[in-house]
Amino acid sequence: MLERGDQYFRELWTSLADSDVYNGLRLRNLLRRLIHGETPTQQDKGVVRKLTRKEILTQEGNAFQVPLVQKYVEQLLEEE
Repeated sequence: MLERGDQYFRELWTSLADSDVYNGLRLRNLLRRLIHGETPTQQDKGVVRKLTRKEILTQEGNAFQVPLVQKYVEQLLEEE
């Protein structure tokens, strides 16, 4: 499924990752921590808000709404 939807997931990732390196790093760090079961910190507030608006994270900001998106992010972060 991830292979068939690769273009969708790449577009989603591109829309999330800002050209600003600092924000891109914050996004990656937050997603890594969420995958490992950690809770977002106060410093993550802006990134969590963005991901919640885009319906990537739950309203609480501590879990992915769609497991397939989480799987894609896990693969992407493993490859880095």
